[in-house]
Amino acid sequence: MEKYRVPIRQVIYPCILFDDDDWLISCADADEVRLASEPDFISDIRYAFDAEGKPLRLFVVGRKGNEVDFELTGPPEPERLRHCVETYFHSWTDADPPALTADVANFAAAAAEAAEITPIRRRKRRDPKA
Repeated sequence: MEKYRVPIRQVIYPCILFDDDDWLISCADADEVRLASEPDFISDIRYAFDAEGKPLRLFVVGRKGNEVDFELTGPPEPERLRHCVETYFHSWTDADPPALTADVANFAAAAAEAAEITPIRRRKRRDPKA
């Protein structure tokens, strides 16, 4: 009798977090994700994705509730990731965002790198739809 195997779902880095002000936070590894999302401000993180566009859920752990952990919550959402990246670049830079490609991991890496090297605006640009 063949045993059924459940596929192990791994987080692929970099992870990209977006806060409630549309700020993009790139995290190269699990430690950076935990450091970027403090327990008292975890609710400020609106969206979080791994490099394949799979959504992440961040949550508070520890006996004193002073640590953050995260897990994958679903299938890839590359269009939502693209939208968040575009919103960040429109709101906080004068540069164009990287284009979404069929290889979402390359897109996520390009977005993380571009966010690191692109100069940011002193003030957030208003949303023209608002």
